[in-house]
Amino acid sequence: MSESNTTQPEPRPVQPPGNSQASQSGRPPLIPVLIAVVLLSVVYVGYSFFNPKSIAQWKWAAAVDALENDNLDEAKKLAAEAIEWDPENAELRLHIAEMHYRQDETTEARIQIEEAIAMGKNDPLVITQAGFLLSRMGQHDGAIMLADRLVDIAEKEKTIHLHEALNRRAYSIAMAAADEAATKEQIAKGMKDIDLAIEYYGDDASYVDTRGYLKVFDGDLEGAVKDLDAAIKYYEEARTDVLAQLTPEEIETMPSGVAFIDNQLKQILAVLYSHRATAHQKLGNEDEAKQDTDLANSYGLDRKRGIW
Repeated sequence: MSESNTTQPEPRPVQPPGNSQASQSGRPPLIPVLIAVVLLSVVYVGYSFFNPKSIAQWKWAAAVDALENDNLDEAKKLAAEAIEWDPENAELRLHIAEMHYRQDETTEARIQIEEAIAMGKNDPLVITQAGFLLSRMGQHDGAIMLADRLVDIAEKEKTIHLHEALNRRAYSIAMAAADEAATKEQIAKGMKDIDLAIEYYGDDASYVDTRGYLKVFDGDLEGAVKDLDAAIKYYEEARTDVLAQLTPEEIETMPSGVAFIDNQLKQILAVLYSHRATAHQKLGNEDEAKQDTDLANSYGLDRKRGIW
């Protein structure tokens, strides 16, 4: 190789003492970055888990545990502390109302419901939950008034689908009818509501159940059984599909996620079987009524717990 073909290296600029390539490229030093990330993570975790709303939820969860263990004084104390941490939380107010209702403290429950409605304003979830709790308490006039408000919200504010609101009002009327607290005019109105909801949305099983339950009190008992048969078939098949994915060993020790879904389906079926039992009773089908009642009870039917 001749000297003329030899490439000579370009001279490099002298680096100042202590300057690294990383600092020259503009990258921050590694250790300070890691420290900053850790500090930000600590701040984020602290904010996520120690803000007033989170603490209130913890207090409420502890109150529920105490309530389930029949420690009523401790449950009330923790519930009051939860409210102190998040006094403007409408859903938490409804949780407190639920607790009072389960202890037959109707006046206290109603106070918390009114507070929740005021705080939630026109939140469809708050209106729906408050109305259902009033129905369970047997305060059907208030429940139907809230259902009317929900339909109005759907029509004007459109923060809930109209078919959902119509189904909710129809079911509120059906629950009132079950307690002999609905007029014929209200039942007729409920039938129009659920027919319209199904026209808008289709034969959703929960809507078909509402229609079937209303038919019980509208005098169409055969039609009621037909609707309730269809709704029960849908949810029983859904439960079969869930359980079919498990091995025999898993059915014995069901995974928590599957157990949760299965429990939800059983609660729905408990309500549906109780509805059909009412239809069979009115038809004089004593054996069928008893069978459905037994199934409803075995699946956890419980008005106090909201499986109703």
